[in-house]
Amino acid sequence: MAKITWQKKAWDRITRVFFHPGTGLVYDYITADDPEERFSHLPSVEEISLSFPNPCGWSTGMEDCALNGGFLLDLLRLRGETDTDFARLAAAGLIRCGNVHGKTGFVARGLSPHDGRSCYGNSSRDQFTLATYGMWRFLTGYPSPDAGLKRDGKAFLRSVAEYCRKTVTPANAYNLLRLDEKPAIVSTMWHCAPHEAMRLPMIYGIAAVVTGEPCYCEWMRHYAATGLKQTLTMDPQADWWDMPVIQMQLSLNFFRESGIAPELEEGIRQAMRMAASIAQTRLMPLLEEAEAFDGDWGALYDNWRYLPMKATPETIAPDGSSALFGGLSYLNPVFRERYAHPNAMLRGIGNYLATIALCNEHPCPTSLIDRVNRLLETIDISRCTGAGILPLLYGYASILFNQTQLQGEKK
Repeated sequence: MAKITWQKKAWDRITRVFFHPGTGLVYDYITADDPEERFSHLPSVEEISLSFPNPCGWSTGMEDCALNGGFLLDLLRLRGETDTDFARLAAAGLIRCGNVHGKTGFVARGLSPHDGRSCYGNSSRDQFTLATYGMWRFLTGYPSPDAGLKRDGKAFLRSVAEYCRKTVTPANAYNLLRLDEKPAIVSTMWHCAPHEAMRLPMIYGIAAVVTGEPCYCEWMRHYAATGLKQTLTMDPQADWWDMPVIQMQLSLNFFRESGIAPELEEGIRQAMRMAASIAQTRLMPLLEEAEAFDGDWGALYDNWRYLPMKATPETIAPDGSSALFGGLSYLNPVFRERYAHPNAMLRGIGNYLATIALCNEHPCPTSLIDRVNRLLETIDISRCTGAGILPLLYGYASILFNQTQLQGEKK
């Protein structure tokens, strides 16, 4: 009998456990092995309407559905998946995140499976980044999406660009705002950190590529050269986290692969080499940590309502007199390390692998790929309870896809 690889187990886990066919979205974690109870922790419609426990839905299990959807749509392409029904569900789920709430182009973090439409009002730079990148990849790289889905996907990308054009302005301090039109945290799209500076021009550039409409190209050019210059000021020795690194690389990769701004190509490649170097440097100790881990890779998450909660530091007034931001509380449930840590390690390995894979000038050593594979074959991926296995599989699939492409070029 053929051995079932960790990759097959991961794909099955993502599509059968973390994916909800009713919403077309991948949720962040499960709290029960019973398929009927796995999402029983997700916020109620009433809790969401009250922005409880926070306006981002952080730690509730539906904070990163749009981000996950972006990874998933590109993963379909990388794996050569041919299940068009599943692809249609996943793409439609992400599209609904951009219109179901009535503010077209605002990318909600996720939708409640209780009613298929309730969502938290504070999105983020990360959700907008992955959602648009994944949809671009899907429309331009996935085989044969039907005409209706292509139309809806293009409309989604156009609407996100239009929303940003209307909202990300000097008057709003270049903030995406919340659904209630008050300032949002983690949502500044310009005058931000160097690794975030290509996100906004990427969104406009993607709209230009998929629609062919020149106005989006003009908007992109207004920001892209300055954004790249800012990106190149990044400090490779800083205390990097895997999520910002992969998103920086994705935003850069759009420009490299699309060729929409050829005058920036040299700087884009330089920045991508820097990102790949950062990723490889941080992957090595993370691998060592994962190899030495003796905990439970399949520990079930707790219902977030029973966890202690901490106020988000960015929302606390300088004098400590208030922890409200825009009139709302940003209390964040604090996960226990027993399940949060293994999930974070798997996610980090995947994000660093993808960052390296996207840089053709910085190939991943075969010895490193073999080492990653040996580690993952020792883990029972079919028991993992966090969606960190999605970027994990994405990163590994990116490495394999890149190897195939390079081999084809040599021939």
